[in-house]
Amino acid sequence: MKRSSEYINLLPMEDKRRGRGPGKGLLLPAAFVIGWGGLFGWQMKLSMDYKARLQSLELKRQALLQELSVIHKDLGLAAPTGANPEKTAIIHNLLGERVRWSEVFKQFSRIVPKGLWFDNLEGSAAERAEIKIKGGAFNYLSIAEFMLAMEKSGYFDKPQLIYAQKNIVQGQDVVGFEIQCGIKKGQGTR
Repeated sequence: MKRSSEYINLLPMEDKRRGRGPGKGLLLPAAFVIGWGGLFGWQMKLSMDYKARLQSLELKRQALLQELSVIHKDLGLAAPTGANPEKTAIIHNLLGERVRWSEVFKQFSRIVPKGLWFDNLEGSAAERAEIKIKGGAFNYLSIAEFMLAMEKSGYFDKPQLIYAQKNIVQGQDVVGFEIQCGIKKGQGTR
């Protein structure tokens, strides 16, 4: 037996079929909500990734600040880790004016010719960075080569021969010398 809704039809048959499924009016807002939700989820993922990266960078920053404080202690500088840029610039300026004697010895190791030796090195950095070298050589040519290498290095400033005197030590000719020169702070010590 047919139900009353089947034989009483106030709408044409086509309209009955359209009313059963979701309408086109609902599909567009649903697609918009799904798209918006996907975009929001993507932004949340990016935000979480950035927060994790920021946290790792903060840990690295703290480790570097600890290393910096150790270096400051080694250099004998009392600079707090949160020092302002002006204080930091002053510290760098002071370090730039200091003579790094280890660098001076490195330069010597590169330019000292064979047959030349040092007996005494005296350095001063008070007013003008300079060094006095007393030593010996087997001939005058070695001393001249050494002074020429000092001039060419760009590290030493105006080397001057104070004296060079030939002596006989244990039956061998030896030339004693003294050289005085400045140290260029701008090039070699940085």
